[in-house]
Amino acid sequence: MESNKTKIKVCGLKHSFEVKCAADYGAKWYGMVFEKNSPRYINYIQAEVLLNNTPDCIEPIAVTVNPSNSKVKDLNELGFKYIQLHGNESINFCISLKNKFNLKIIKAISVGSLKDLEYANSYKNTVDWILFDYKDDLLTGGTGKSFDWSLLNKNSLNFNWILSGGLDYNNIELALKSTQATAVDISSGVEVKKGIKSTELIKEFCNKINNI
Repeated sequence: MESNKTKIKVCGLKHSFEVKCAADYGAKWYGMVFEKNSPRYINYIQAEVLLNNTPDCIEPIAVTVNPSNSKVKDLNELGFKYIQLHGNESINFCISLKNKFNLKIIKAISVGSLKDLEYANSYKNTVDWILFDYKDDLLTGGTGKSFDWSLLNKNSLNFNWILSGGLDYNNIELALKSTQATAVDISSGVEVKKGIKSTELIKEFCNKINNI
């Protein structure tokens, strides 16, 4: 039976020791970013090293933006069973990925208003998880900024969802109390500089959640 503990995803990992740290301190997932304009970008060769050194207790997720079918096929053949879509991928596109590749899908939705939550609701029967992130017209994820969490209390969210955007050791307790989130995603909040993770910060963040 699955634990009632808050599920943790640590995104933008590039090294095996970071994956081991996230796994050791209870993260359920970790993300590898396959977008070249991101400071967290990882190539297929680096990804293969991480996949070969991933403990059984943590699931790797390929994070991408508006990918082509051929890119998804490459990621699937590398060994990914989970993909996170961070662009404007349609419901039909998500359905096609399910049918072609049997992937579990996390669909990221940028939140700026209640309309965005209504939009997210339209994906609930298609994807496995919906990830709520800060809305930025220029960047997709890893902004270090939070959206208005109170929006989540004004809408009935009857699907699996993940809280993201500007989370860190200092605000995670308030975030969980404010939103009742059962899953969270962190990236910049465990970095010493953009794209450079700290295992100490990963450990502190995970321990804080596990002790709430």
